[in-house]
Amino acid sequence: MKHRDTNRLLQRLQQAVSRPDLASHGIQLQHLGQVSGLPVVHVAIGHSSKPRVLVIAGTHGDEPASVEAAVQLLESFPVEWLDHFGVDVLPCTNPTGWRLRTRENAAGIDINWAFAQEGIAEVDILKAFLQGRRWQVVVDFHEDWEAQGFYLYEHQRQSTFIGPAVAASVAPACGLETAQQIDGWPAVGAVIHADDSVERLRRGDGLPLILLRDHTDHKLTTETPTSLPMAQRVKAHHLALAAIVDHHKKANASS
Repeated sequence: MKHRDTNRLLQRLQQAVSRPDLASHGIQLQHLGQVSGLPVVHVAIGHSSKPRVLVIAGTHGDEPASVEAAVQLLESFPVEWLDHFGVDVLPCTNPTGWRLRTRENAAGIDINWAFAQEGIAEVDILKAFLQGRRWQVVVDFHEDWEAQGFYLYEHQRQSTFIGPAVAASVAPACGLETAQQIDGWPAVGAVIHADDSVERLRRGDGLPLILLRDHTDHKLTTETPTSLPMAQRVKAHHLALAAIVDHHKKANASS
């Protein structure tokens, strides 16, 4: 199977961060480190004085719509968001897996659930990036080859659950998953509220749990079905993200 083109991905990211309409707001592409010669990059948009949103993509290399959604987000970034938030984007946290089209990295490790381990390049890079940082909300783009529709995971500590409203915003463009159990968790209206303590016992310290414990009070993981066309999956991620950002904008305005 043909490898994906990392150079082309980096070219698109560089072009996106060169947009003149974003220059006045502050935008920077930073190389956080390398894995087998492939860079893990971070794009920061907006000034540090505002609350920040973190978008993560490409944790699993066989979920290409997550990376495509992150890149297209940067290529057509909603500048009006920057009146309210700064935004950080990690467009491809597993560059070897993305290039090879595999869920795991080139060493066969699922980096999403390997945060208790030492010496894994992608995990070490992410740990260094996350250290000392917090975000108002974190949104993690993923895909599911078994799903027939869109669904999401939601974890929160200090805000009301918004998963049903987010799912409703996606439904006109992408049907919702109807399964009542997904990955061992009950799903209601395409929304899963997994128990953090049970998940840690089942799978160990993963990125989702580390983020909620140390770096945010609100985390959502959006999941699109890989059987659908790429454009439809990308749109579903974007609609979900827009609904999440809009909720937090309104919450900040009323507080």
